[in-house]
Amino acid sequence: MATPVNIISVGGGKGGVGKSVVSTNLAVGIALSGQKVVLIDGDFGASNLHALLGISHPPYGFQDFFLNRKSPDSLLIETGISNLKFISSAGDNPGSANIDPDRVKKIVSFIKRIEADTVVLDLGPGTSFNVLDFFNISSQSIVMSSPEMTSVMKTFSFIRSALFRRISLHWKNLPDLQKLVDHSHPSKADIEAYTLDTLRENVKKIDESQVEQINEIVNQFKPSIIINRVRNKKDLLAGNNLINLVKKYLDINLSYLGYIVESDRVRDSVEDMVPFLIKDPQSKPSENLQQIIGALTNTDLHLVKEDGRIFVSKQVRLNSGWDA
Repeated sequence: MATPVNIISVGGGKGGVGKSVVSTNLAVGIALSGQKVVLIDGDFGASNLHALLGISHPPYGFQDFFLNRKSPDSLLIETGISNLKFISSAGDNPGSANIDPDRVKKIVSFIKRIEADTVVLDLGPGTSFNVLDFFNISSQSIVMSSPEMTSVMKTFSFIRSALFRRISLHWKNLPDLQKLVDHSHPSKADIEAYTLDTLRENVKKIDESQVEQINEIVNQFKPSIIINRVRNKKDLLAGNNLINLVKKYLDINLSYLGYIVESDRVRDSVEDMVPFLIKDPQSKPSENLQQIIGALTNTDLHLVKEDGRIFVSKQVRLNSGWDA
């Protein structure tokens, strides 16, 4: 039996926090470490991930899959980077952002059958059900934020929406409970269910036995965060603030994967359509990202570029129980 593919989803409530740039370089770094990786552009309304890989016009994408013009495997586009393939959302087609639930199921089924070690799924901004459902299929879910308070609060709202979406789907046959967490129609929803404690109290009034189900879903929900565009020590605190907010109001133990410093090197790499991890693997942002990849893969990854070639050093971290 084939080993299930490791799906890393990258989401966030606010656009412009660098999800696509980080997703691309994350996929590049994991591929350079030796894993077979597929990077997927999951922004069905504003497809642009291909440009970050130096691909001007993807020949096909998920729209071809929907229209039965392409078999699923033929969607995989070679990137020119060892071990890394790419799938475009073909989001430039009109109406492609508005994919219906059947198409979402079709894409989810396709993603889970991909023959790779890891799939990196870069999601569009916001908290639409499509975005949340793709985020929630992952085995490792990452939420990105910049240090600004507006971004931190949007990120908190995204995590809350992803959690409430999980609970809502669990209650799909219990409409009285589902309306407590379904905020797609504010006039029909109990908007007071803003914190997990409030939700628990409201659920107790309807069916106390379901409180334990909430607790189980919360315990299984283990997202991580990356703070991007860090400029100083104060910006680093944004991650800790987010962890405290999420714990206090949602009872979720958020993991702080790491941060990436603000740098012209990143902007230059975007303009040049070359991932910064390849363009300059010894820059500070690249070092930050290598540490994040290490945390995700339980390895110590080190990249060095000499004479136009990248040399990769990778060591597997042993569990502390093996130190004796």
